[in-house]
Amino acid sequence: MKLTENIDEHRNNLKEYFLSVAPNTNVNELTELVNEFTLCKFSKNQLVYKVDDISDTFYFLVKGLVRAYYLKEDKEITNVFIPEKKIVAGAYSILTGEKNYSNYEAFEETYALEIKYVVLESYYRKYHSLERLGRLLVQAYYCAFMKKTFDVLFLSAEERYQLFLRDNGDLLNRVPLKHIASYLGITQETLSRLRSKH
Repeated sequence: MKLTENIDEHRNNLKEYFLSVAPNTNVNELTELVNEFTLCKFSKNQLVYKVDDISDTFYFLVKGLVRAYYLKEDKEITNVFIPEKKIVAGAYSILTGEKNYSNYEAFEETYALEIKYVVLESYYRKYHSLERLGRLLVQAYYCAFMKKTFDVLFLSAEERYQLFLRDNGDLLNRVPLKHIASYLGITQETLSRLRSKH
């Protein structure tokens, strides 16, 4: 069965994701919201969000992989990898109305459920349990951001690599080593040495 024919299954996966973040969310209200999401496709290397643009759309990845990165002295510095069954949101731009400071690139052919953020916000205003879900989504995003910042600042290269293996080990077969090294804040040579030890 094609991905496009499976939208109910994808919406159910999205509902399960939301309930994992906020288990007490009213299921009827959540179903109403999830049914607003539509399926979209990004070609490999297509930008989901572009630096200096304003983001207005919220995504849930159905299939594929997104990489967020920024440019420094003509080098791509990878912020994050977002695999299937995760949220993709240009959070800084969406929440502030300011321009993105990162590019979000579909690293593979990628399918996602999408919704305009203004529609999402209208559901937050309409239903208290969905407003709480929105707050918890922002909290989860902030905690992940703070954890990544802590890891880069205070953990050794080997510790960061071990965490990557634990949490994202499957990406070693999907992402070139130069991008993984950039994400870990180490050189490709250091990454090669770490891989040879394990």
